[in-house]
Amino acid sequence: MGVERSAQAAAREAGVPLSTMTSRIRVFSRHGLLARTGEQARRGRPMPLYRAPRSLYVPFHVTPLVSDQLLSSASFEFMQRRLMQSVGAAWVEAAEARGWTLGLHVFRDASGFVAQNVSPRPAPGEDPNVFFEDLLSAEQPAVWDTWGIFALHHEAAKAFQRELLALKMRYAALIDPSASRSYIVRLAIAPLVEEE
Repeated sequence: MGVERSAQAAAREAGVPLSTMTSRIRVFSRHGLLARTGEQARRGRPMPLYRAPRSLYVPFHVTPLVSDQLLSSASFEFMQRRLMQSVGAAWVEAAEARGWTLGLHVFRDASGFVAQNVSPRPAPGEDPNVFFEDLLSAEQPAVWDTWGIFALHHEAAKAFQRELLALKMRYAALIDPSASRSYIVRLAIAPLVEEE
């Protein structure tokens, strides 16, 4: 966005075939989302250059989304997929560092709830969460993924929301481009919607 690119460069950057990008360029240009801004000299015909605006707004009601409740999944699908791939890779790295093999462990917890974890095979009588406790050790990758449904009063949920933002801001202040590794982070809370 806001950067001049040839179709080839844009296709390479987006990880799509040139034919797909060329088709998208035609559609985006037709709707005013892309402008032809010049040409890049090369042998033969010059290569057209295009630029998208620095920002744009697309109302969801003009998109093919079925429902407003799908907005998050449609908007964040790419990052969600990257997060899941990154969590999985870090779990495998952590398990292999201990000589463990990961699998699906299904068990009934102390409260009678049937739960499942992606974890190494636990030893008889071993706490089913031993893998996740091990992830907290200093030599393991910095990875954590947890879900939960909390029944909270509105005031407590708002406090939780504010703490998530404060946590994000605290660590955003520590971002260092010279760090040896980057981390994908997602913090979320939302009122639970009943499944349709």
